[in-house]
Amino acid sequence: KWLTDNGVEVSEVDIKAMDPGPAMSALSAGRIDGIFLPHPSPSIVELNGKGKVVVASGEMWPDHACCSLVVTDKLIREQPELVEQIVKTHIKATEYINTHPKEAAEIYSRKTNANITEIEHSIENWDGEWVSDPNLQIPSTVEYAKVDYEMKYTQRELTEKDLFDTSFYERVS
Repeated sequence: KWLTDNGVEVSEVDIKAMDPGPAMSALSAGRIDGIFLPHPSPSIVELNGKGKVVVASGEMWPDHACCSLVVTDKLIREQPELVEQIVKTHIKATEYINTHPKEAAEIYSRKTNANITEIEHSIENWDGEWVSDPNLQIPSTVEYAKVDYEMKYTQRELTEKDLFDTSFYERVS
């Protein structure tokens, strides 16, 4: 969408779907020219001198939903108590990173063996917000679904009802 909105003919660009690890490796090896990945990947690439952030996702699509908590319908049906606990944990984790970003970076780094400098850089330079209220993500997610349909990535346009069940959040918040 951003490419099209900025006059780039998508058919002139070879877009490849890749997970962050292979994408960063391909960029480092010179096999691809650019990547669009969630943080901390841009910070890792930049700090390792393998690329430069030229456009942040918030500039590409202001106020877009990013990094959402998703569970399957099956889990909701079969283990609603677990889903409720996951949502509670997500709310607490979001509150924690907002009030203690340095400590959250240290915890993430320890748990994942990630480089603390890269994680702190990512938290400082990411242009998003840490939120747990799904209602804040509904408008941009529905708009994203509309764009996916228009670009023929989906066979039908998904609606808010198709995409969201905020009942667990409403119960525990």
